[in-house]
Formats: sequence, C-alpha cells, structure tokens
Amino acid sequence: MPRRVFLHVGAPKSGTTYLQSRLHANRRELRRHGLLYPSGPLGEPRLHYWAALDVTGARHGVDPRRLDGAWERLVRQVRRARGDVVVSHELLARAQPDQAARVLADLAATGAEVHVVLTLRDLGRGLASGWQETLKFGARTTLRTYLDRARAGRSVFLGSLDPTRVLSVWAADLPASRIHVVTAPPAGGARDALWLRFLDAIDVDPAWAPRDAERVNASVGIPEAQVLRGLNRRLGDGVQRGGALSPIVDGIVAGDALAPRRSPSIAVGPEDHPWVADLSATWVAWLRDHDVTVHGDLHDLLPVPPGDDWVDPDKPRQRDVTAAALDTVEVLVAEVAARRLPLRERARRAFARLRR
Repeated sequence: MPRRVFLHVGAPKSGTTYLQSRLHANRRELRRHGLLYPSGPLGEPRLHYWAALDVTGARHGVDPRRLDGAWERLVRQVRRARGDVVVSHELLARAQPDQAARVLADLAATGAEVHVVLTLRDLGRGLASGWQETLKFGARTTLRTYLDRARAGRSVFLGSLDPTRVLSVWAADLPASRIHVVTAPPAGGARDALWLRFLDAIDVDPAWAPRDAERVNASVGIPEAQVLRGLNRRLGDGVQRGGALSPIVDGIVAGDALAPRRSPSIAVGPEDHPWVADLSATWVAWLRDHDVTVHGDLHDLLPVPPGDDWVDPDKPRQRDVTAAALDTVEVLVAEVAARRLPLRERARRAFARLRR
C-alpha cells in the first residue's frame, strides 16, 4: 500500500515537461529511496500522458488501444507501491469535476494520503507559451486574436492556468498541508530553482535525483512562430495533433530547425499587460486567502511589464522570417539526405536526437 500520492495536475506551460523528464531520468534512483514514478513497459514515459487522456476523454490522435484502460494501468502500479508515488500530467488541469472526483477516489482507495501539486508560472509567459504551443500543432491564429479570446473568457487554455478553478476542482476538500503550489522562478532565474521547489513539495532530497532532464519543451521565437503559422496555412489538417504531418512539423521543423535559433522571445505587449497583471493579482490574492502550501514565492506569479525593446510577435521583420524559413529548409534537406544513409547511420542519428 502506498504511503502518499503526489498528484501533479499542471498547470500547462509551467515547466511540466522538464519536471516529468527529470523525474523519469531519475526514476530508478528515486525508487531506491521509496518514491515511485510509474512508467510503462521498458520504461515507457508516456503512461501518465495516456492516463490523463483516458481520464479527460481527450484523444490527441493517439491509438485508442494505448488509451483504453490507461488510467487503471497506472493505478495498479500505485496500488502496489510501498512508499510515495508521483503522478504527473498537465492535461489534468482541464479535468471536469466528475473526472477529478474519479481520480481522487481511485487514489484514495489505494489507502494513500493524496496530495495535489500545482505548478504555476506568471500568466504573461504562460499565455505567450500557450500560443506558440498551438502553432506547433496546426493553429493559424495571430497572437492578437489568441489574447482577445482569452480576455473575453473564450479560452479553454486560460482555464487550465487559473489556480482558482483548478484547485477548486482538484483540492476543495483537502487541508492546506496537502495542497502544494510550486511557483516557477521569473525569467532568468536559476536553472534548478523550479526543480528544487518541486522536490520540496514532494518531500524528496535533491541528492536522490542527480540526473538532469533528458528533454524539455522547445520554445520558438517571434519570426519562427510566423514560419509555423505560414506552414500551417499551407499544409492544412495534416499538421493538426495526430495528423500525418504533425511529427514532422512539431519534431523536425519546430524542434530541430526553429527552436535552436536565438530570436526575440514571444511576450505579451503593453496593450495586454494591464489586464494580465490584474488577473494575476486576483489569483495571487485568492491563493493567499486560501492558505495553500507555497513552495517558492507567489510574487513570481506577477508578470513583468514589457520593456522598450518589445517586438509585436504578429509583426516581425520580413527578413527575419525569411531567414528562419531558409534555416528550416536547410534542416529538412539534411533530414531527407540522412534518410538515404545506411540503416546503421540512420539509427545512430535517431538515437542522438532522442538523447537531446
């Protein structure tokens, strides 16, 4: 029977991919110290993702055979644990009350003490990251339209970032000592700060988990975002999540070609900063009033105003977009050439990419 289950329910774009990758990289060492981070056969890391899809009813183009019963497969591992367990996926932030009730009941039935963990970053960076994430999976929307929808309350994604909604769904009946809010440090903060704050929430000694993350969620800059928008308009439905072209656009175009470029970051501008700041302040006040256990500093959730060097992500210089597009073509040509190499060399390069 497990002792405690730490249920990490998001929020999206708060460093969750980094945390999950680092948990997976250290899973054997953590297991020796009494903490289970479940995985699929042969260490398959996507079990948490599949379980979250199963719970929420989302599909993302994943083979239904992987999703049907995925949550129960994860719960069976939890049930067999003899120490603490971490379950983590940001899709859970969008769960409906009945879905969350099912998850909490299943975990409580294992005999464990259930804790809910919510990681948060400032809303300005969260919205900017959310927009570029939609571009990786086929969206064609401008940042202006994306933010207008969020401000008008027509954004499902914004609801996933809202701690007042997420914690009301997931932790309404839990004592403050079992509700953990982990704040992401501000931009430019220490690289390990989020990891150390998260370990504090799940009661883990950093010495038990020395390995770094094996993957992070690649971010793109302003001209790169416009390359993705243009591709999405031309390629159509095939670039949607689960579509035939999605692995190429998300993996090769965004991951290999565009993310490594050093371009100005996407940020919320002066027109939107006031409402984003006001909403953030409301959320921070709610968290203080509800006396949750905070790991980090709630002040980190207040967005920084844009500087004088802010660039409108919808209006980059055309020459910068052209340069990003040409870099993309270069990477794609190299990829085509590599696929004509002998099988052994292709396997070596594929393995090298997986390790990045």
